[in-house]
Amino acid sequence: QDPMDLLASAPLVNAAGAPVAASSLKGLLVAFYFSAHWCPPCREFTPVLKDFYEAVNEPEKKFEVVFVSSDNDEAARLKYMKEAHGEWLSLPIESPLRDELKRKYGCCAGKEQASAGVVERREGIPALVIVRPDGSEVSIKGTEEALGGPPALKRWLAKV
Repeated sequence: QDPMDLLASAPLVNAAGAPVAASSLKGLLVAFYFSAHWCPPCREFTPVLKDFYEAVNEPEKKFEVVFVSSDNDEAARLKYMKEAHGEWLSLPIESPLRDELKRKYGCCAGKEQASAGVVERREGIPALVIVRPDGSEVSIKGTEEALGGPPALKRWLAKV
């Protein structure tokens, strides 16, 4: 099933924990951010992504991130969101869509590959998967590409 259709019924929340309708993603380039607080490379990349997110969304919003957590519990996810994340969206720990997205894109921590049911692990964490409005993949190398700053957004949009 198309991940954007799946998101329509998903309990997306903003950085403050308030529910957000998936319809708010309409017209935006979306990235799924696979990450966890316990992961040192993730904690290193998250501030870079936050700066990127803020830069590309000025003066108007064009890009949205949906955090797909590999944290061990909801408290850890919330702490990580509060400490380091941008004003993007997230899936709560209890959402079954988290594992579905990990399986679809092959992105997860090695220690959760079996429990998430990921057959082919294409990327560890952190991973930033850029997707078209229909959920098809633009790039699985978003973490590396975002390091180059805002020009990455133009390259991604050109592929949509």
